[in-house]
Amino acid sequence: MNDHATDAQRQIIRYRSLVQVTAALARHVRTDDLLRAMHVQVQALFDTPITLLARRTAQGGWHCLTLESNNLSEQFIGLRPDGLLERVLEGRLRLENNLPVYLERERLGIVRVHHRSDLPYTLSWMGVPLQAGVVTGVLSVQSYALNAFTSEDLEFLELLGVHLSIALENAALHERVEREAHTDPLTGLWNRRRFTERSEAALLDVRRGEPYTLAVMDLQGFKAVNDEFGHDAGDRVLVQMGGLLDRLTLEGVHVFRLGGDEFAALLPCPESAALLSLRALLDDLNAQAWSVPTPRLNIGLAPAYPQDSVSDWVRRADARMYGAKRQRQSLIE
Repeated sequence: MNDHATDAQRQIIRYRSLVQVTAALARHVRTDDLLRAMHVQVQALFDTPITLLARRTAQGGWHCLTLESNNLSEQFIGLRPDGLLERVLEGRLRLENNLPVYLERERLGIVRVHHRSDLPYTLSWMGVPLQAGVVTGVLSVQSYALNAFTSEDLEFLELLGVHLSIALENAALHERVEREAHTDPLTGLWNRRRFTERSEAALLDVRRGEPYTLAVMDLQGFKAVNDEFGHDAGDRVLVQMGGLLDRLTLEGVHVFRLGGDEFAALLPCPESAALLSLRALLDDLNAQAWSVPTPRLNIGLAPAYPQDSVSDWVRRADARMYGAKRQRQSLIE
């Protein structure tokens, strides 16, 4: 077989590999899963010890995932006025088969994206921009050897970059749709649909011996707020209440708006600890400046039992909340 036929056969095999890689990437609908899958799949196209996926952060720096010697590492790199990644975005750099000479000639310093002194330095480097409407990052493959890459390698990396950009855009769209389907648009809290899903998951944890407490809440006389001050004022109250409840997420609590003036929280702790968190919440509520008379939040607590269904659990918490209403207390202890 002549050299031309051999080259053609090699390209056909490589294009098939690219199709397989593209299909593998398309199966992932979450960005984190996609990023990790990319590092594995790129080995099907390139015999290289290092792959780097760098994405721009909102601050202008880089979020980097690097696979080197079977070690996947994550690092954040600050904004650099003239680094290798920046040069890729500007169209000034794609392929260098003697990186040390290039760096010396261009008087550039580089940031190493791991802290292992036992690994050698990169000698050959390729990088292509990832574009999904706007440039979002850089995909790079690197080698410890000089003259490791060819112009054909760069062509295939550019093709892979196009497919990865599309996959990243699709994953971001999927995550946005999923987030909107589970999020209350007014307060930004999770909605009732998400509450049911998380409650079922929490009950599975309870059956494995982990404690959970459910808090259901509503605002006393909220209809009167809308009637007297208007629905815009009522919405502001709900948003402010949502912000207060969202602080509980710092303690690992899941919070939800169930609808209207009804909220819920899943606290991964026994009832005694949940009481402490909710007392602090009520103190914060009373310390807030409100555009209407300070609202009263009625809270009903119910610990979860292994035999509970979600409806059983909610029913007990509701009963405690209505008991608090009847006694004109925010929280019955």
